[in-house]
Amino acid sequence: MNQLTFIKSRIRKAHGGDLSLGKRRSRRPLDIKKPMHVTLRSEFAYSGRCLLKHRKMIDTIVKKASRRFRISVYEKAICGNHLHLLVRGKTRFEIQNFFRVVAGHIAQQILELHPLRANEKPRARGGAPGIKKNTCKHAKNQRKFWAALIYSRVLSGWGNEFRIVKKYIEQNTLEALGVIPYQIRKSRYNVMITRTRAVPLQI
Repeated sequence: MNQLTFIKSRIRKAHGGDLSLGKRRSRRPLDIKKPMHVTLRSEFAYSGRCLLKHRKMIDTIVKKASRRFRISVYEKAICGNHLHLLVRGKTRFEIQNFFRVVAGHIAQQILELHPLRANEKPRARGGAPGIKKNTCKHAKNQRKFWAALIYSRVLSGWGNEFRIVKKYIEQNTLEALGVIPYQIRKSRYNVMITRTRAVPLQI
């Protein structure tokens, strides 16, 4: 490994989502001393599978998994077709198992109630950082509830970036519940949270 490759591997913070499409699987960046923003998105989460309709069940799964794997959940947003989490774990093993259990149990319970129909195609709807629209392009992926890999991003720490992401997730909750109207994002998410003098979202 040359020096440039080593430096790039050290600063990589994001993993999954559209970043994983067409690429070899790599080790997910994790830092047990820093918080992470995690997003799960489904293009099959419409009609009876809308995540908002299963809010209590998802809350229960996240709470049980967080206790089991010692995960601190600082903020959570259950939206129509995606789920945001702001978390920190104590070990790589526990963080990875938290991801697997949460994703697996939510998909299993929703699909038991509302199975996918034969030849059912995903519906792309907006809104999750790191995940593009129409990610379930191949037939082998169309039977999967979640689009692509779980998206995660290690934050720089507990300061400005943490506050901005927490506010961003809170805004998603209020929009999903209809408390406030949906606000079009003026800039890409990754640009917003990496500005050195960013201002928290106004809601």
